Amino acid sequence: MPMFAFMILLNFFFLYSPIESAMNGKTYDTCQKCLADTCHKQYYRPCIFRNGGFFCFTCHSNNRSKFYTEAGCQKICTDPGRLCVCVDACYECVTKGVRANPESCKEPTNDELSKCK
Repeated sequence: MPMFAFMILLNFFFLYSPIESAMNGKTYDTCQKCLADTCHKQYYRPCIFRNGGFFCFTCHSNNRSKFYTEAGCQKICTDPGRLCVCVDACYECVTKGVRANPESCKEPTNDELSKCK
């Protein structure tokens, strides 16, 4: 497949994907920079140590309910035609059959949470 055709398909997938990207946040080179950012100070999200840096993510969205944990999503997502899936670092209640990457949701471990306080 020529590269041009591949790029068109890729753009089509991202533009018309049934789930929008859920991950918001930043990566910081120090714990102090993470703790000083609005992600932690305003939204009270933890700074976790992951992949050699400090990371703070939020699941805020203006148009969809997003959850930090699968359990939180399942409390709201009770319709039999819907299920909780992982999109980036957040869980979202979607109609069954929607594609998602369950491996991308990685809730912070105690070790990741304990390195920056």
